[in-house]
Amino acid sequence: MLEITSFEAGRRLRGALLLSGALIALIALTVGLFPSIQETGVDFDAYLESLPPEARRAFVGNVTTLTTIEGYLVSQLYQFGWVLLLAIYYAYAAASTIASEVERGTVGMMLSLPVTRTRFVVGKFLSLVPGLVLVNAITFLAVYLGVRFVDESIDVTYLFAVHVYSIPYLLACAGVGLLASVAFDSVRRAQTVGAGTVFGLFLLDTFTFDTDYEWLGDIAVSRYFDPGAILVDGEISVSDLTLLVIVAVVLLVVSSEYFERRDVSG
Repeated sequence: MLEITSFEAGRRLRGALLLSGALIALIALTVGLFPSIQETGVDFDAYLESLPPEARRAFVGNVTTLTTIEGYLVSQLYQFGWVLLLAIYYAYAAASTIASEVERGTVGMMLSLPVTRTRFVVGKFLSLVPGLVLVNAITFLAVYLGVRFVDESIDVTYLFAVHVYSIPYLLACAGVGLLASVAFDSVRRAQTVGAGTVFGLFLLDTFTFDTDYEWLGDIAVSRYFDPGAILVDGEISVSDLTLLVIVAVVLLVVSSEYFERRDVSG
């Protein structure tokens, strides 16, 4: 299993570095615009209050002000980049782990080796972890240096907590993609289902939050990751963090058990 994890993680290293580079560019643009936005004197908080609740939840989370660097980063970077885009990306990436082997017909050769199907699935899933951690480490440093560069200050502990907290969240999203990967033989179908499910759950969370149907959104993993509460207020929900870890583990176990029992040709 460790050999599979090591090999696959090495193959994903280039992709993780490219993703980090793209995020660094986004961070530089986002942070670099903050001083100019402050100088305009526009009352962005009034604009924030005028947004429909659904749009506010989707694009700025629970942030109540955009005039601080923390609120600005959450609204312009973390809420959209981490809660949505990276969640979809890792669900999409995980969806190709098993389905690609089945589609290419190489799964038979892999399973002829002295490794169980469960270890095969777990090894593939764990190969996502090093790249995910690397991306968060690089972007954490980029955000911190960017904030210092524009002569702003930010609590480095809270910033670090956001990136650490995002790891189980993104792994839970990857678990959704993994389940799709063991359920479908087509990579494209698995990727569509995995990424589409994460996006659909995000929308469900957005449109049911603070309504009579809020309970429906409780199944969305995005409900349990609030970068605004962490970065702005320093509030870390241990129960939500634990739940995200449990969701990731459960999805991994279910995917492994399903793959053990399904008929795989190739």
